[in-house]
Amino acid sequence: MDSTTIKLSVHTRDRLKSYGGDTYEATVVEALDALDAQRFWSQVDAALQQRDHVSSEQRERAQRAEAEVDAAFDGIG
Repeated sequence: MDSTTIKLSVHTRDRLKSYGGDTYEATVVEALDALDAQRFWSQVDAALQQRDHVSSEQRERAQRAEAEVDAAFDGIG
């Protein structure tokens, strides 16, 4: 695996060390994975909130459109 060197403040390096991962890389990867998960679930929450504000007419129109797509794919195969 290729690697690189990045400059960090002593404070940031010490924060990484304080998490106690086997390596700095393991700690950074774990932090990035947690950030990815947090962002994903934030997007899910936003989508659910948006869905809650859709009128019943808009919801029915979307359901009909989805049914049309499903029907089109049912004929394939």
